[in-house]
Amino acid sequence: MATLYKRGQTFWLKWYKDGKAHYESLKTKDKKQATLLCNAKEIELRTGKNPIPKEDMNFTEFSETYLDWHGHEHPDSHQRVAQIIRTYLQPSFGFLRMGSLDSMAVEKWKQKRRMQRNKEGKTPAVETVNKELRTLRAVVNKAVEWDVLGKNPIRGVKEIRGPESKPKNFYTAEELRAVYKVDDLHAAIWKLLANTGMRRSEAMNLTWDYVLDNHVRVVSTEEARTKNMKWRDIPISPGCCEALNELWRRAEDEFVLPRVHKASLTRAFKKAVDRSVRRGNLHDLRHTFISHLVMQGVPLRTVQVLAGHSSIRVTEGYAHLAPNHMVSAVAGLRI
Repeated sequence: MATLYKRGQTFWLKWYKDGKAHYESLKTKDKKQATLLCNAKEIELRTGKNPIPKEDMNFTEFSETYLDWHGHEHPDSHQRVAQIIRTYLQPSFGFLRMGSLDSMAVEKWKQKRRMQRNKEGKTPAVETVNKELRTLRAVVNKAVEWDVLGKNPIRGVKEIRGPESKPKNFYTAEELRAVYKVDDLHAAIWKLLANTGMRRSEAMNLTWDYVLDNHVRVVSTEEARTKNMKWRDIPISPGCCEALNELWRRAEDEFVLPRVHKASLTRAFKKAVDRSVRRGNLHDLRHTFISHLVMQGVPLRTVQVLAGHSSIRVTEGYAHLAPNHMVSAVAGLRI
């Protein structure tokens, strides 16, 4: 027999199976909804089948299941995704049944979220809201994949396009030299990142075993996964070679980079740019690698492979940097 009780403002279930007590939070404050779930548990205990269809699972219940999966599959980005889901998505969609999600609800959320102000009175940036929307899409797509939903009900919801959209920040060769000059201790690390486009986690997990004759191999293992969980080879350029030679001279173990916390590396770069070019962050070294390849006329498909982008759409965000690409597109037009 299942019994319903309240802990704080949330309803809970208690039932016995094989003489052992079991407890479960229903994650709802609504008594009618809690009673329905309690009755369903009674039926499940008697028949072995839960009569409530999967689509009746609410967003909070499903998103927590999603986060359990995500934490294992994408540990590097999990903290940020969990923050978005629990801070911004669950409060808005938490008690909504998965089968009740629709485009109108998400469009209303977009408008409301865009106008919200933080403690400093500032509204979120367009890209911030778009990131949250992409996270919501990922959750719903997984619900379709896991047969919780028959189809994606928010497929048609588009990201916000606004004046805040802007090109990625990157550094010129002269600016990079200025950064290297003010930070001799870390200069070889910054040079390696700028000449390979590796993400912070990829660089920190790189071992000398994967620095080969003419390329660096970025691998994805159970202990150290890449963002798209695929390996790639990055040819060793002259700049990369200089950085590797300096790092080899200082090497203390099998890792190419010294063992420091990833946040410490980010802070060190922020100090270096504050003393030199006065803009940007560590990830901009990756933008710099990609931007310079595009400016040298390297085909976008090749850039995608070298950068490890999961989709060509990501790489196309740098297409405006291609030399004379607009001019050549219309060069033969005479109508």
